[in-house]
Amino acid sequence: MKYLIVTITLIANLCNAQVVDDSITAKQEKQPGVFSVMFKGKPGRALAYSLILPGAGQVYNKRIWKVPIIYAGFGALAYAVAFNTKQYRRFNDAYIMRVDSMEASLDEFQGILSLSGINSYRQFYDKNLQLSYIGIGILYLLNGIEAFVDRHLQEFDISKDLSFKYQLDPIRGQAQLGIYWAFR
Repeated sequence: MKYLIVTITLIANLCNAQVVDDSITAKQEKQPGVFSVMFKGKPGRALAYSLILPGAGQVYNKRIWKVPIIYAGFGALAYAVAFNTKQYRRFNDAYIMRVDSMEASLDEFQGILSLSGINSYRQFYDKNLQLSYIGIGILYLLNGIEAFVDRHLQEFDISKDLSFKYQLDPIRGQAQLGIYWAFR
């Protein structure tokens, strides 16, 4: 009987504690996270589309003419990756052959390049290969950023209260440029 009363008391206290916690969290306002703010609205949607499929944000923004430019960039970088990979493997194989068999090597650069020359070319193509991969990542991110900014600029309100004036200063005879906002 004693254990039953202790168990019921504990359960009742836990239920009351849960009710108090629920009422406290109900009163607190939840602040939006970074991603919910970034992807909210049409600019966020353009960014999300571009990150899912490169060029989709530009299509969403009705800037279809930008899509071939994006894919040409990806194509050029993919070609750079393929070319640098092929050349790196070529010089790496020759380097490994030359190191393993020294003077008895039958690599394609025998009598043309020394071991240090082969290593130099090998490092050059390796660096270019890595830069090509970095370029693909940068192009991917720029694609999303461009769609995001372009959508923001489409929604930007340009009123007639903004003007640009060019005039000559009558006293000094110098040209002046000015931007004026008319406040209503």
